[in-house]
Amino acid sequence: MSNYRYKMVSTSQKTSKIEDIELWISENGLTRKVIRAEVIENPKVKENSVKIAIVHQRRSPKSQTWQDLGGKTLSDLKAGEAAKIQLDTLQTKNLIRHLSNLYSIGEGGIRKGITILEITDEDRVIKTDVSRARIIKKLLAGNYSNEIWEALVEQEPDLIKKINLSRVYKDRERSLKEFEDNIKLDKDENFWRDFLKRNKWVFGSSYINIIDERRINMSNETDLPFEVDGGFMDIVEIKKPSSNFWTLTRSGRNYLYRGKFLVINPELQGAISQLSGYILQAEKKVDSKEFISSHKGIVPLKPRGLIVHGRSENWKEEELCALRLLNDELHNIQVITFDHLLQRAKRILEIMEKEKK
Repeated sequence: MSNYRYKMVSTSQKTSKIEDIELWISENGLTRKVIRAEVIENPKVKENSVKIAIVHQRRSPKSQTWQDLGGKTLSDLKAGEAAKIQLDTLQTKNLIRHLSNLYSIGEGGIRKGITILEITDEDRVIKTDVSRARIIKKLLAGNYSNEIWEALVEQEPDLIKKINLSRVYKDRERSLKEFEDNIKLDKDENFWRDFLKRNKWVFGSSYINIIDERRINMSNETDLPFEVDGGFMDIVEIKKPSSNFWTLTRSGRNYLYRGKFLVINPELQGAISQLSGYILQAEKKVDSKEFISSHKGIVPLKPRGLIVHGRSENWKEEELCALRLLNDELHNIQVITFDHLLQRAKRILEIMEKEKK
């Protein structure tokens, strides 16, 4: 089964040019005969949708560009003069086949932009949008030139949203897998600070940007200072998933104060004290032009703190209630576990998956 491939370029709302169709080419590749066709939307006689010219072309051995051979058109010929382009039997057969294909294309009407039309021996027309295919190919390859983005925004605004959302979704899906794999390992705070800096989206949409300048003053450097809604600052402190959340007895069970109340681990208590100190020092800089300038205009007005510490995958109601009470007691500080943060990330991806469908 043979396939015939045609490139169509719209020239107006009612006309499209077909890229030159090669009928014959010489053995040395320097001369050829082509069909130069145009598909027309003819409102009066719909089936009269094609017009052609047969053109003889030549090119030099060093050039890849074809040039039409000069000469008079039929309308310029005088009496007694003659002009003709000879076609052999194979060329004539090919001409008939291409004309049939062109009329099949004409039945489909004018397509906007640039399209590829493929016709099989069964006269099945397959349409491919070249502009869109080229754009998508470059986007997937990561070649995001302004030309490509502008063309896609203009031609397919909904498509660009889907492509961008799909690309972001895939990136975040890989990051989520990395999160799940490493939460089981004893990675240090530096690893998690770097990972969460690269994947700030897991904190949620209210955490807009990470502030590059981590220092509050010469003595205090935060883990992840964030810009939040309104141009203000919040501070996130990162510990380790492997760190104990509650104080344990020698047997490894949760220690209960007076047999009833869970007690947080001293390391977590230290983190809370540390973050409280950062918040206090940051509040002192609320009127400091130098501090605000070095933090890209972000104002440390009543910063809130977030601590990510330990795991909660096996917690029961007792631990969950104790965490709720702990956060209620803290002022402008919230404590969550790495499992809580992982669940946030999963919910964000679930929402994205629904949006990209």
